[in-house]
Amino acid sequence: MEILAQLTNPVLPPQLGNLSPEGGGPAFGKIVSSLVGLLFILAFLMSLFYLLTGGVAWITSEGDKANLEKARNKITHAIVGLIVVAAAFAIFRLVGQFFGLDIGNIPFPTIQ
Repeated sequence: MEILAQLTNPVLPPQLGNLSPEGGGPAFGKIVSSLVGLLFILAFLMSLFYLLTGGVAWITSEGDKANLEKARNKITHAIVGLIVVAAAFAIFRLVGQFFGLDIGNIPFPTIQ
């Protein structure tokens, strides 16, 4: 005889607090979606930080060719990183819409 129990968490809202015994349910999708969105935000912030440190390194290079080249490479790599993160986010959203999934649902502010 098999007994299945319904697990609920009284702290979380009902949409997130119910986990089915099969290991799925609405909570798993929302958690994965939130984690993916968080990873994209962290990657974007890291590349922006790298861009800023490259700019500071450029300013403080004092005309030294080696330091200027390092700063230029750092800025170039940061811009490539921003492009890769943006492209990965766009592809992830496109694949999510194609399969009908709510992946990485990050609300973007708009100007009214």
